[in-house]
Amino acid sequence: MEFSLTIIIILIGIFYGFSRKGKEDYFHILLKGLKIGLVLGLILGLVSFLIGLSGGIGSAIAGGLIGGFTGSIVFIVIMGIVTVEFIIGVLVGDIIEKVLRK
Repeated sequence: MEFSLTIIIILIGIFYGFSRKGKEDYFHILLKGLKIGLVLGLILGLVSFLIGLSGGIGSAIAGGLIGGFTGSIVFIVIMGIVTVEFIIGVLVGDIIEKVLRK
């Protein structure tokens, strides 16, 4: 499953890199992906804490806060990996664009 998701992300990156004229700014794409991952990770952590809060403050701290914080960190790392895979696809798309449009 993970391998096929990686292939899909890289293919989307190739299509993105090929469809946009000129060379892409890879660093800007990386920063944008990491910002999205950070925001979504924090939102998911907060939601986890609020769900844990419904079971009481002890449950919120034990399950919601610790689990939410850990889940947020894991989500941010996963978004970073997905962003790098996308950038690899964009790089390949840019190379294909150079070769085919000469």
